[in-house]
Amino acid sequence: ARADHARALLLLGRALLADGAPREGREHLRDAVALARRCGCMALARQARDELVAAGGRMREVTPSPRDMLTGTERTVAALVASGASNRQAAESLFVTVRTVELHLTSVYRKLGIGRRSDLADALREDPPPAGSRAGRGGPEANR
Repeated sequence: ARADHARALLLLGRALLADGAPREGREHLRDAVALARRCGCMALARQARDELVAAGGRMREVTPSPRDMLTGTERTVAALVASGASNRQAAESLFVTVRTVELHLTSVYRKLGIGRRSDLADALREDPPPAGSRAGRGGPEANR
């Protein structure tokens, strides 16, 4: 459903550009890029970005982040756990077994390149820390 919504935003942006409304068209193309990225539709995100740039808009190159590789269920489990839920609480909330939650978390940790539950909230953040900030550097162990 989200991929269809992103595709509709792309088509609307394209139509607005053709109709002589460049600012509104670019806005919808920008929204299409963001939504397509969130649902993992990287080809659609690149297409919308290319059309946005061709219409005079500016946006960074679309590259998949590890978050984009998570399935919907993995994102849901990760969000619950990152917000403080135990594996058992997440399992009860999702009507699955604790083992299923553990399997999803193992996959999430691998895809995000983290090894600890305490790193999960930072890894799920949409925006990376600003350049020069201490957040996300991983301390001295990161250089080993």
